[in-house]
Amino acid sequence: MRLFGMLPLGFHYFNARWMAWLLQHVIAYRRDEVLINLTSCFPEKEYNELKRIAKDFYTHFAELVVESIWFGACRNPERLHKARIMENRDVAMMNELYDKSPSVMVMYSHTGNWELYGGYDNYDYSNEPKRSYEANFCVVYRRLSSKLWDEIIRLNRIAPVRDKENFKGYVESRKVARYVFDHKDEKIIYNVNTDQRPYFNAPRYIECDFLHHRIHTMSAAAALAQKFGMAVVYLNLNRTKQGHYLMEFTTICENAKDMTVEDIMQKYFNLLEEDIKRNPANYLWTHRRFWF
Repeated sequence: MRLFGMLPLGFHYFNARWMAWLLQHVIAYRRDEVLINLTSCFPEKEYNELKRIAKDFYTHFAELVVESIWFGACRNPERLHKARIMENRDVAMMNELYDKSPSVMVMYSHTGNWELYGGYDNYDYSNEPKRSYEANFCVVYRRLSSKLWDEIIRLNRIAPVRDKENFKGYVESRKVARYVFDHKDEKIIYNVNTDQRPYFNAPRYIECDFLHHRIHTMSAAAALAQKFGMAVVYLNLNRTKQGHYLMEFTTICENAKDMTVEDIMQKYFNLLEEDIKRNPANYLWTHRRFWF
């Protein structure tokens, strides 16, 4: 993966063309799940339009894969910065929230290429003073069942981190509550990929409305933010064109104690639904998100 990742990004996008066709038409990778999800979420759309969205999604999905491989070879963060593959235009807003709040909870979903998010520190092209550093940046992940692939993905996600040996901000989801309590006196930017479907063994969940469904959702990020009075932010990784994602931050609340966990999560899904409707191919449709 590292050897392939060292090749130019344009080479990877060339490979993504045939990979998308292979995934959709030859391997038929989760093709039924994709069409079922699209049909149930967009009942107003004609079948031909849903097929076009599915085709665009597989193109996006293939590019997501090759971008992640390329990303894993970004041992020099300057390479990532020069590529301008992702851009954060809301640096000033995030700085303001960081200054006013005990910590900031960023919730995002499987939009754009979330696997590139570990390079957050390299996506600022403004002249704003920095508030985020490796020491105060935390990304929560779900451990894979395969130890080998879990380690491969970990190394890939932290590829641009300068001090990998001492980086403590890559936290497994089952340990995040303890991590937050242990660092309650520190200002930290927490980043949690928040899906609408809780893990199978999740003891508790809440319900929200999302894309014509009454869903069960994860709520730990909102609950922790409320417990410690954090600011809560929704992040959309919007794919604007090939090779470019725009990080769009929206404030849900400046102090989570002013809202219920249910209200935080419903506002989060309202924002996510609006973004998916604007750019439906930008979402990860291969998972069984609405089947219980």
